[in-house]
Amino acid sequence: MHIKHMSSEKNPQDDGEDWDELLTEKIFLGDDLPKQPPQPTDKNPKNDSPLPLVHSDLDEYGLDPYEFRLYAHVVRRTGGKLHGECFAKLKKTAEICHMSVRKAQYALKTLCDAGLILKEQRRGRTDVYRLTPKSNWKPKEELKQIRQKAKESKVEDSEEE
Repeated sequence: MHIKHMSSEKNPQDDGEDWDELLTEKIFLGDDLPKQPPQPTDKNPKNDSPLPLVHSDLDEYGLDPYEFRLYAHVVRRTGGKLHGECFAKLKKTAEICHMSVRKAQYALKTLCDAGLILKEQRRGRTDVYRLTPKSNWKPKEELKQIRQKAKESKVEDSEEE
């Protein structure tokens, strides 16, 4: 059995939802889920959480390192929930993900155009990103073309810096 967990941080939007219901919404996870959440030990309660497991569908999709890192960040910020929201400032997101703002913009555009995440623009405020189910993902064979289109287009600087 694989133990799967998205983050050691508790999402503020998680109000004690049923464990099984919470895990079914995780994008990274496969079918063999634990029945109960892992319990921390008395020795090191905060750092004793299991590490995340990346599902083969995502691992083999063909994302470049910047896109993969941004996707992982959005998963963490949304708590892995399809109805979760990621709305950090682009500059802070790029800093956390160790990339330039421009690289983050292109990676986010590629992820949106490929259907892995949805973007909601909010004028004068940060954009909101949400995860999508795998059924929304475009075929991985189209990723190279999607990425090229994203790099040729002008990325929007609509987000509040």
